[in-house]
Amino acid sequence: MFIGKNVKLSHYHEEDGKDLANWQWDDDFVNPLSDDMIHPYTAENWEKLFREASNSYENVEFTVRKVVDDSLIGFVDLSDISVRNHSCELGIGFPKKEDRSKGYGQETLSLILDYGFNNLNMHKIKLSVYPFNKGAVKAYTKAGFVKEGTSKNEVFYGGKWVDIDHYAIFQEDWFARQH
Repeated sequence: MFIGKNVKLSHYHEEDGKDLANWQWDDDFVNPLSDDMIHPYTAENWEKLFREASNSYENVEFTVRKVVDDSLIGFVDLSDISVRNHSCELGIGFPKKEDRSKGYGQETLSLILDYGFNNLNMHKIKLSVYPFNKGAVKAYTKAGFVKEGTSKNEVFYGGKWVDIDHYAIFQEDWFARQH
């Protein structure tokens, strides 16, 4: 469930906070992650985020690591987990440019969806994405996410108002894609 061909979902390792704090300054990474004010995170902030999620019933955070050498390449989370509605929000990030567009995101999506649907018994997993983040949109739709709607002029980004698209995948649709 947690290990793919090239990547695996893992726990926070002691030095991860330093790496994530150093990598966060790539505009292509940090800007699409938040639709609100961007805060610089220290190594301690990153560690706190992962440690708090380890004791939470509302959020689960994984680091994403290469199988071949266990090196940190990103993170993925399920947040705002609703026990009643069996739904949650997905977040994913690969801070280093050299780790993007290599299929790691696609494999990570497969692993986290397997976890969400088979382990947590989620009914619906949702996400929000900027329409101009073409690589992310391509990965999400390839994984089975379907666009549900658009929030027009939702976020002030790069000096202008931009839309945010909302995507989701349902458990039964994901199961159907697995066979």
